[in-house]
Amino acid sequence: MENRSALDISNHSEAARSHHRIHSISVAGGFLDGARLEFSDGLNCIIGGRGTGKTTVLEFIRYILGMLPDGNDARPRVKATESHVRNNLGSGTITLDVETKHGTRYRAERPWGDDVQVLDQDGNPVAVSLDRDLVFKADIYSQNEIEEIATNPKFQLALIDKFAEEPIRIANAEIQKLRRVIEQNSLELRNYDHRIREIEEVVPELEVVNKRLEEMQAVTGADAHLINAAHEHKALRAREVETIRELRELAGSTATKFSRFAGAVVENFANASGDDCRAGPNGPLFEDIRGAINDFTAVFRDAVPRIRNRCDTLVSQLDEAARHLGEAHVHQEQNYRQLIAHSEQERQHAAERTKLQHRHLELTRARHELDGLRQKRNELEADHRNLNSRLSDLRDERFRLRRNVAERLSAALAPTVRVTLTQAADKSGYETLLKEMLKGCGLQYARLIARMVESLSPEELSRIVRRGDTSRLAEDADMPEDQASRIIAHLQDSDQIGRLETIDLGDEPLIALKDGSDFKNSADLSTGQRCTVILPILLFESDRPLLIDQPEDNLDNAFVYDTIVRSLRGVKASRQLIFVTHNPNIPVLGEAERVFVFSSDGRHGTVSNVGTVEEVKDQIEHLLEGGKEAFVLRMQKYGH
Repeated sequence: MENRSALDISNHSEAARSHHRIHSISVAGGFLDGARLEFSDGLNCIIGGRGTGKTTVLEFIRYILGMLPDGNDARPRVKATESHVRNNLGSGTITLDVETKHGTRYRAERPWGDDVQVLDQDGNPVAVSLDRDLVFKADIYSQNEIEEIATNPKFQLALIDKFAEEPIRIANAEIQKLRRVIEQNSLELRNYDHRIREIEEVVPELEVVNKRLEEMQAVTGADAHLINAAHEHKALRAREVETIRELRELAGSTATKFSRFAGAVVENFANASGDDCRAGPNGPLFEDIRGAINDFTAVFRDAVPRIRNRCDTLVSQLDEAARHLGEAHVHQEQNYRQLIAHSEQERQHAAERTKLQHRHLELTRARHELDGLRQKRNELEADHRNLNSRLSDLRDERFRLRRNVAERLSAALAPTVRVTLTQAADKSGYETLLKEMLKGCGLQYARLIARMVESLSPEELSRIVRRGDTSRLAEDADMPEDQASRIIAHLQDSDQIGRLETIDLGDEPLIALKDGSDFKNSADLSTGQRCTVILPILLFESDRPLLIDQPEDNLDNAFVYDTIVRSLRGVKASRQLIFVTHNPNIPVLGEAERVFVFSSDGRHGTVSNVGTVEEVKDQIEHLLEGGKEAFVLRMQKYGH
């Protein structure tokens, strides 16, 4: 019973510390032709002289895993990494063997400039992307990248996100999807607002027309009601003719538009069906796909003549209706003229009254359209508010996830390091977008934008613009009303109003190091202190392998063996570590499970030795300055 319990505990412990692992990397061709490194599931150190290929190993791993730095934030580093890989790999191929935290093994192969091919543990190709499908992840940091993290809040936020990667990835995906819906929704609202404002400008004329028509109505005589009705019907006759004409044009254009749409569907699917693939080894599969596409597009091809026939039929019916209407109008117009001819007063005002009746119909129709537009706009705005509320909830949830990470890090690294997070504090994107939107407005807008960004959230500014609330903008942004009016008019005409409403104000992290009794922002620290504050975070618990090129750069030995080494000894039992290093304290005091020694003849780099710290002791003492002292210090600290 005791043995079984011990086994259960052991299995539980093993499951609790499951993590991704890089088994090996091998290179065929290029500077490291023939090199193969089989990594231990603990601390691995790569040492050697300069120019021997140590850094190249890490950059090859980064390249094959598709984990280059974000090109939006670090384009120079991306170019440098790509150049390094291209120059050192040439026409060669990298092969990487990995194992996921769930125990699944994969082999990835990649030459320069081509995609990765992934094989399962039996050597069969699998349709898996290690990076995009989130199958396997590693944290890889090139030389000096740690210092960049300390000075760049965006890099710090990305670092925080790694500790809650999957839920934050899901939240970000939902946020982006919702932003697109809101931006489209906002564009529709803008179109409604434009049309409503256009109609609101002319609808008041209806009262003037009504008043003038009332003045012109026949109010005396036995035929007064007949005369008034005749004028109304004369205007209505013009509207009846216009209605049939519009319906006829609509029927004709529907047939044409549907024919073009169906033709585009057929053509697009035909172009994308991969005719060249049918001649390849998987031809039968693409023959089946081609058949399925033909069945699908046949629906559209067959529908074209039916739709056109229905439209032609409707046009014929409308033509027949127009003929009957014309015959009726002839008699109605004759009766109208006979009726007007009996009244001297009506003969004098007939032309003006007819014109007013036409205008009355147009304005009445516009007022009905306005009522409908307002109702639809109110419904759309209600949906808009709900969407924005959902977006706000998602951003709050994302912030909660990040804040939890910050609190965990602060608790674990106290009292030396403190990590805090302020929600929606990064307004740089908001300011940049406003500058883009206000180009050409005719104002010196730099200071105005600064005031708007400081006093109004993007959502508040969007509502002000949509409502045309000049007074509110002038008051809140402390600007003259004429400037506020010009800004609102310019933004109302912009098709970027949806982006303004959904612009993501970034959560802003602050990583600080305790210096005496105060905490200092990592960006304000010395180079060595910046690495001091970021390295412990990188070494925090994770299921991803951690690869760093020269983590000891700019750090004194006291910090290396008092802080870094202690962290390494604690972390390596549950996380694979691969470090390129020139500092002997890291492999020696960290008791690296495997040390790779690199050498070079100037044309090729090779792994000249590999083994435990004791097995490569001579190389550590010879290649790494202070190597002998590191072994002495280990004896003093750990007794061996």
